[in-house]
Amino acid sequence: MGEAKRRKAVDPYFGMKPKHGRGILLSAPISYDGKAIVAKSSSVDPAELRRAALFWDRLVWPDSQIISLVSNDDEKLLEREGLLIRPRPTRYNDAAGVGYMSAMMLITGSTNITIGIEQAKHFAQQHIDEFLDLERGEPGQWTLSQGEGSFVMKNKNFVEGRGQLVTLSRAIPLPDPNYPLHDLLEFKQKRRDEIVALTHELDKFFSQIANAKDADFEMSRLVRVVDKQCSDMLKAAKESKRKFYLGDLSFSLSLDSIESAANRIIAWEAGGIVATGLPIVGGVLGGAASLVSFSRGIGARNLVTRESPFRVVSSIHKELV
Repeated sequence: MGEAKRRKAVDPYFGMKPKHGRGILLSAPISYDGKAIVAKSSSVDPAELRRAALFWDRLVWPDSQIISLVSNDDEKLLEREGLLIRPRPTRYNDAAGVGYMSAMMLITGSTNITIGIEQAKHFAQQHIDEFLDLERGEPGQWTLSQGEGSFVMKNKNFVEGRGQLVTLSRAIPLPDPNYPLHDLLEFKQKRRDEIVALTHELDKFFSQIANAKDADFEMSRLVRVVDKQCSDMLKAAKESKRKFYLGDLSFSLSLDSIESAANRIIAWEAGGIVATGLPIVGGVLGGAASLVSFSRGIGARNLVTRESPFRVVSSIHKELV
């Protein structure tokens, strides 16, 4: 038996995974309201960094000559491992007046600073354009990390109500923010099968429903599949020697219009599947209430048409898995 046939025989996802792996664009915990940037830290939130390192294959955290955020020891470790890269986009540098400066503003360590300068909008747009460029180069393979621990911004590229939001509540194990990264990467290698199975099913969740002849039946089937994959991932986390906490993950799918997002939710409400329990996960957690729910959310302009989520937000509970 050839190597390809052997791998296909033992790997149910052989040939279905992206050639170079799934990618995610990260950021430090900063916010932009259209006028000023508030930076809580110069580093990626440690919980988000570990979530990304566990569930994604390629991590990108753009640097900038407009506002440069310096890598800490964790981020440098992932750079040495080849998992994280830090490109320096040049678009908008001239508009921001960067000139020959290595950086207009350099931020290091923990901080809480408000940057109320004209250059803030160019810094924010650099970040969004970096994601759009990655997505255009490899349609459907890149995810934008957003939420309380990352870049939160008002931006013309995002439209409230135009997207579909799927939330896994109390269903995902997320690493302790202090989980040693070397150990986490070792865990990732050992439990690769559970991680790949879960991420693959979540990525194709939307497209399978959209292309199904009987969407209600397919939805019920896929919820059972996700329930099984989440429970397997929770079991793997329980067997780890390190701490994992119960977490939520929300995935955003960008639709063609606000009307299409509304119509899909109306159909799901009629079918009684807007919020569905995950019984296998609940059993693993000793009866904890775990749900998968569906609602309207943020959509994105200027994206190449894709049927996989473009944005992910996570939150971590205080309960150990």
